[in-house]
Amino acid sequence: MPKRPLRIIGFNPGSKYLGIAIFQGSDLRYWGIKVLKGKWSKEKIEKTREILSNFIVQYDLKILAIKRLHPSRSSKNLNRSVTKIKEFIKRKGIRVHEYSMKDLEKFFSPERKINKKQMAELVASEYPFLFQMLEKEKRNKNPYAIRMFEQLP
Repeated sequence: MPKRPLRIIGFNPGSKYLGIAIFQGSDLRYWGIKVLKGKWSKEKIEKTREILSNFIVQYDLKILAIKRLHPSRSSKNLNRSVTKIKEFIKRKGIRVHEYSMKDLEKFFSPERKINKKQMAELVASEYPFLFQMLEKEKRNKNPYAIRMFEQLP
């Protein structure tokens, strides 16, 4: 019996946006940002759990690859939220793997150092349907979708 490809959710947590990518093997099945409105609260954490749970059920996911928060770009509330989310995911029997921006940079460009924009271009070259989103993002005065390129494990 052939093995089924790994089903992974890439997750970039934030206080206002959640970057999400769904993989089945190397096939990118879903890619987007979910917006979280309002101040930090139990309801906001519950909304994040609900979003993740829906993806887990819909795609029968087995692994959560979560972006490790950078200490200078985080807060006590965001750290607490991520801890609670990881605990929740583990209780569901899903493996959790953390990765850093450095890990992503090395994966997409092992020979040379790159920045976020260069990495986004490499990701778009790997998944050409993302190229249109990247071009639109380059024109935005206040880019936010660049975060979507950070959830690819």
